Amino acid sequence: MMLAGKNVDQVKALIDRGIASDGTQPTGSAYIMNTTDSIRSVRAKVFISYYLGKTISPHVNVQLLQANSISGTTDVLFYFQGLHAVNDITTNKYPPGAVADQLTSYGGMLTDSGSHMSILECIAAGFTGSFGTVSEPCSWTQKFPNPQFMIQHYTKGETLIESYWKSILQVFPGVFVGEPLANPWRQYIS
Repeated sequence: MMLAGKNVDQVKALIDRGIASDGTQPTGSAYIMNTTDSIRSVRAKVFISYYLGKTISPHVNVQLLQANSISGTTDVLFYFQGLHAVNDITTNKYPPGAVADQLTSYGGMLTDSGSHMSILECIAAGFTGSFGTVSEPCSWTQKFPNPQFMIQHYTKGETLIESYWKSILQVFPGVFVGEPLANPWRQYIS
């Protein structure tokens, strides 16, 4: 997992968010977007088929939305997008430890992603972690985070990097950016 941002201040803020998240036990929502881009919304379709209506985590209200983006939202813990570029990402509030990604071809190309939104936009907006691919992944769900596994592992007290690694079957075409040891649901042993 890389520590990255558009400038040094963003990288420092990313680290601070990761540290600030530890053990906070936040509650909020996971937004799984079923957008107008049906190819990039394939994870939403898989989620509908297998997981909708099941409790994934007591900390997270999973919402499957038929929309291209969310705006002015304050409870975003997870944001799983299905567009090549996401509008309104800076209008939401993200607690320390929140993660986001979009299923697009070159989101992991940090500085020259072309018309595809770089995952650095997620970091700049206030997320603590993101994942993006650097080569054409097609719309194969195994090359992107599985929302169910990401949410389950992260909210059971695993670190950000552990949760990301366990939620993606084929990690080779992508990069992780974030504070790897962020652990909002850390379990303290007394």
